[in-house]
Amino acid sequence: MQSTSRRAVALLVAAVVALAAAATFAVIESRHASHASSLSHERTNVTALAGQYAVDFTSIDYRHMQDQAKAEAKNATSAFGNVYTATIQTFGTYYTKHQIVETTSVQRAALSSLNSTTAVALVALRGVTTTSTNKTGSPQLLRILITMTKVNGHWLTSNLAPQ
Repeated sequence: MQSTSRRAVALLVAAVVALAAAATFAVIESRHASHASSLSHERTNVTALAGQYAVDFTSIDYRHMQDQAKAEAKNATSAFGNVYTATIQTFGTYYTKHQIVETTSVQRAALSSLNSTTAVALVALRGVTTTSTNKTGSPQLLRILITMTKVNGHWLTSNLAPQ
């Protein structure tokens, strides 16, 4: 009888160890799945944000350029915000003289890289530009490489380059 009770104790110990191991693996897998879901969510959010920033920085209306520049600079690192604002000021007279209005929309956006502080996305935009001499507008396709940097928990544009 004693060997039967030893076997029962050994089986009970083995079962407890197996359950503990299974629970540990379940917790690890749950954390892994949660992390993967969080990364997927972050990728989706950053991709959408890159598309929105690309539209914001490429859609220009000569009647509201200065206000637009101030608003967009809030979505940029200070260095890129300064470059963007200076560019708007440089071309402001030209845009006003020719009454240029450019509106863009995202056709496709995809991340080429993402880590905890930096993201790079390629955004394909469809745009229409109207001028004082072309009221119906000229369609155009743009490809923008947008680099974003996470600053104080917020993704900001740190560079924008036509491709």
